[in-house]
Amino acid sequence: MAFSFSSVEDFLRKTKEAKAKQRPAIEEHVRDYLDDPYMVGVSPDLADTITDLVETHGDEALRQIALFCLGKWFEVHTGVVQQYVENEDVPKALASIMDATRISDSIALLESVGSFSGDDDWRQMLHESLVSAVNDAMNQQESR
Repeated sequence: MAFSFSSVEDFLRKTKEAKAKQRPAIEEHVRDYLDDPYMVGVSPDLADTITDLVETHGDEALRQIALFCLGKWFEVHTGVVQQYVENEDVPKALASIMDATRISDSIALLESVGSFSGDDDWRQMLHESLVSAVNDAMNQQESR
């Protein structure tokens, strides 16, 4: 059978229909995991990036990523606290401060945990990245 535009289009349509029939069963299966409040997940792309960083720089990459993310989360909480204070919503401000305190405690705990490998390699990568970024910024300013 020779492929023509219509036969390829028909094949793609049938494939799409077959996938659409599978989707409800997949969604039902996934829902059980997503309804678990203790489930932790990230997108496959982020998981691949983290895996690559750990393979390249050791477990120090996990520690640094965790500290970075907790710092960003702390920043969000303190920003929300400020909004609640400005709106004179004291109960919500206090609840957010309690959450920010827990995040801060987690940061302090992680700061005291060492890595098995990769600390020097991670710092070298950061050094090279920072020097390159500053150099690029300076070159852009000079070219203006």
